[in-house]
Amino acid sequence: MSASVLGRSQAGRDEAAVVASPLDLDRARRAGAGEPAAQAWLVMELLPSVRRIARAFLQSPADADDVAQLALLAILRSAATYRGEASLATWGRRIAVRTALKYVRAGRQREALIAGDESAADDVPASSPGRDAEALPRHVREYLDELPEAQREVIILHVALEHTVDEVAEMTEASRDTVKSRLRLGIEALRKQVRQDIAVGRRRSA
Repeated sequence: MSASVLGRSQAGRDEAAVVASPLDLDRARRAGAGEPAAQAWLVMELLPSVRRIARAFLQSPADADDVAQLALLAILRSAATYRGEASLATWGRRIAVRTALKYVRAGRQREALIAGDESAADDVPASSPGRDAEALPRHVREYLDELPEAQREVIILHVALEHTVDEVAEMTEASRDTVKSRLRLGIEALRKQVRQDIAVGRRRSA
């Protein structure tokens, strides 16, 4: 996410689901049946997007690698049930996002138990997936960390990872209107934070 992203409207981002090609469907089914060549193809086909999602949600490279591996395993386990109702890329991204969300929430719950503070379990951290955020007075992660968890998640999913509103609704188990409201409130809050920092001449630390 960057200064330019903060000005992007979430309207008009919904897209119709694209069904899988017959070849992709056949390969996924063969991967689900345990065929090594098909499994290798499926992993390599989805690896870039899986890594991108993991790195968007996890600040630690080691944790991001763990999430990517867990997501790929989940994809392979689910391949036999793939019906081709969405494109292979969309299907794989959904699994990766669910895996990342589950991992992050579980990590926060463990931290809360160790610290003896159950309220901390509700605060899900998010990392900055942007590459040109240097224009902002602070690191993007600092801005995102000040948002409520629900707003932070939908902004990462919709703005950074470019999922449609309908896809975000499915992944977060919220209604479409709720997702749109969280996006609007979250982006408004981010803009307000940036404007305030600019007004006081705040500069990011090294």
